[in-house]
Amino acid sequence: MYGIQKYISKYLIDRHKLRLEIFKKLQESQFQSLIELKRKQLLRLNEILNHAYQSVPYYADLLGNTGLVRKNEIELLDISELNQIPILTKDDIRSAGQNLYSRDHADRKSFLNTSGGSTGVPVYFLQDKYYSQATEANFMLVKKWRGVEYYDSVTQLWGAARDTYKGKKPLDMYLRDFARNRILLNTAKMDDRIMRKYIAILNRHKPHLIIAYVQSIYELAKFSSQNDIHIEKQNSIHTSAGTLYDYMRDDIENVFQSKVFNHYGSREVGHIASECKEHDGLHIMMDNVIVEILDPNGNPCPPGEEGEIIITTLNNFSMPLIRYRIEDIGILKEEGQCNCGVNYAMIKKVTGRSGDGLITEKNERISAEYLSLTFNFLDGVKQFQIIQKDYDHVLIKIVKDENFSEQLISKITEKMNLLMGPDCKIRFEFPTTIPTTPTGKYRYTICEIK
Repeated sequence: MYGIQKYISKYLIDRHKLRLEIFKKLQESQFQSLIELKRKQLLRLNEILNHAYQSVPYYADLLGNTGLVRKNEIELLDISELNQIPILTKDDIRSAGQNLYSRDHADRKSFLNTSGGSTGVPVYFLQDKYYSQATEANFMLVKKWRGVEYYDSVTQLWGAARDTYKGKKPLDMYLRDFARNRILLNTAKMDDRIMRKYIAILNRHKPHLIIAYVQSIYELAKFSSQNDIHIEKQNSIHTSAGTLYDYMRDDIENVFQSKVFNHYGSREVGHIASECKEHDGLHIMMDNVIVEILDPNGNPCPPGEEGEIIITTLNNFSMPLIRYRIEDIGILKEEGQCNCGVNYAMIKKVTGRSGDGLITEKNERISAEYLSLTFNFLDGVKQFQIIQKDYDHVLIKIVKDENFSEQLISKITEKMNLLMGPDCKIRFEFPTTIPTTPTGKYRYTICEIK
C-alpha cells in the first residue's frame, strides 16, 4: 500500500513543476552566505515594493507619502530603510478591503484565505498560485531538515475545522489523504476515548513525521503519562500553531522518544522560521519573508531582547503584506554559522502572542510561559484558562480532576495577588471543559486589555 501512495504522491509533485523549481533554488540558497541572502532579499523587497506602489491602491497612497519614491520608483539601499514605512495592522487590512488587492490579481490566479482568528474576528487575505507553490516549496525544505521526503508518510494532529472535517469523514478527504500519504486526525475535541484511539493509530503506523498542534500533542503526551499508556518510539515530530515551551518539549520528547522540531508560520504569510537538527533556534525562511523584531518604540531589538514580530512577505504579489503586525512576540538570535550548514538568519525563540500573558498596573508583563508552567503542574487542575479582564480583575477557569481541593483556590488567589497586586480581584469559574478557538487552538492565557 505504501508503495502505491508513494508513487501517487510523487506523480502529483512532478505535476507541480513550479514548486519543484522553487524547491531546487531553495536547496541551493540555504547554504549561501548571509551577505548574499540579504542581498537577494533586498532585490526582492524592491521588486515587491515597486509592484505595490504601481499596482495596489492602498500602497500607491501610503508609499507615495513616505519619501521613498524617486522618479516614480522605489530603490531601498538597505533593508533597514523599511522602517520608513508604517506598520500594517489587522484593522488596517479590514478597513482597506480590496484596496490592498493588486489590480492584476485575477491574472495571478488569486484566491481568498483567512487568518486563524484565534484572538478575534478573522481577517481575509488574497493569495495566489505563485505564493501557494512557494509556500509548499518552503515546507518541502523544512521537511528535508527533519530527514523527511515530501512523499513520506505523515500523521497530522490538527484542529482547524477548515483543514479537517466534522462528523463522518467525506470521500474526497480520504482520497486527498491517500494521495498525500497522510493520516489526518482531528484534535478540535480530544476526550479520553479519542486520545486512546489516536495513540493506537500512532503505535500502529509510526509515520516518518508527526505534524501537530503544540497543545494537541502535549495533551496527548500528558494523557499517556498520567494513564501509563505506552507510545511506540516515533521518528520525528513537527510542532506548530502555538508556543512550544521548554517543559512541553521535554514531556513530548520523553513520551514519544523522538526529537521535536519547532516551526513558526501563519496562514497569512506562510512559513516564517523553523528548527533544524541542531535545535538551537529557528532559521528564518529568508526567501519567503523578512522578519523584524521591534521594541515598544518601534526600534529594532538587538539579538537576545524580546520584541514584537513584524513580517514582510516576498512571494505574494496579489496582496503584498508590508511590515505586517502578526501580533506575536519573539527574540532574534545572534548572527553566526549554524552547525547544520544553513545560513539563514535565526529567531532564538517565539515567546507567545502579544495578547497572551498578563499586564500589571505598573505595566509589567507576566509571561504566558510562567503562568502556563505554574498551572500545568498544579495537582487537582485538569485544564485551566486565565483571562485578564482589567488591571484589577482576573478570571480563572478551572476544570477540576479528582485531586481538586478547596484549599487550592486560596493558594492560587494568594499567588495571583502577589503577581498582580493585593487589590486585584481573582474570580473563579469551574466549567466541565474549556473550548478551543475556532481554529482548534487552546489558549492558556488571554489578556483583554488593549
